[in-house]
Amino acid sequence: MQKYLFSLIFSVVLYAENPVSFAALGDVVYNDIEKFEQLKELASMCDYIPFIDTYIEEAEQSKTMGFAVDAKKPSVNAKAYLNKLRALSTEHDTIVSGARERFEEAMQDEDGETVTAMITIGIIDPQAYNSQLIQYYEEFSEEQNLTVIEPLYRAYERTLTDDQNRTQSVNAEALRKEALLKRMRATEKARSEALERSVSEEREREKKKVMNEQKKELGME
Repeated sequence: MQKYLFSLIFSVVLYAENPVSFAALGDVVYNDIEKFEQLKELASMCDYIPFIDTYIEEAEQSKTMGFAVDAKKPSVNAKAYLNKLRALSTEHDTIVSGARERFEEAMQDEDGETVTAMITIGIIDPQAYNSQLIQYYEEFSEEQNLTVIEPLYRAYERTLTDDQNRTQSVNAEALRKEALLKRMRATEKARSEALERSVSEEREREKKKVMNEQKKELGME
């Protein structure tokens, strides 16, 4: 695994300087040369070796051509260089597509070496296979060295924890509001019952008062 990481760092330094002409296309073509070199070391990509070798040879030739275009040498045609880049871009995409197919096959075949190597090389974006890699890690982390996938899985665990905490917080808030509503209803009911008792008692007092006055008028007291 370390050799892949070293090669990746080396490639960044080695291919940091590319032709300026048509750089948007050329950088993609040139910057992945070292990644393709590393792909050749994988057993799962052995049938791509001749194709990759041809690509690398043509890319190196194209790079020399690109620097000549930058220097505006009359012997080099910029349009021819652009056409060469377009052809290499198609070949580049073919290799990348093939690597992705082998990566997906490796996950199905439980080929941890290919899975981890392709991620380390940088030919595969782990985020593009987020759910599959999480499942793969859960199933095979005890049997295979999947340290390159571990950060992705730990992030997934943190997300789960955060979601659970949010759910618990929402549930706690809902319970708090429900309890508050119950207390408010109980308080309102108590006030209503107290008011009814007060009104009833006042009516009784008024009724007794009227009866007492009537008795006095009739001389019954």
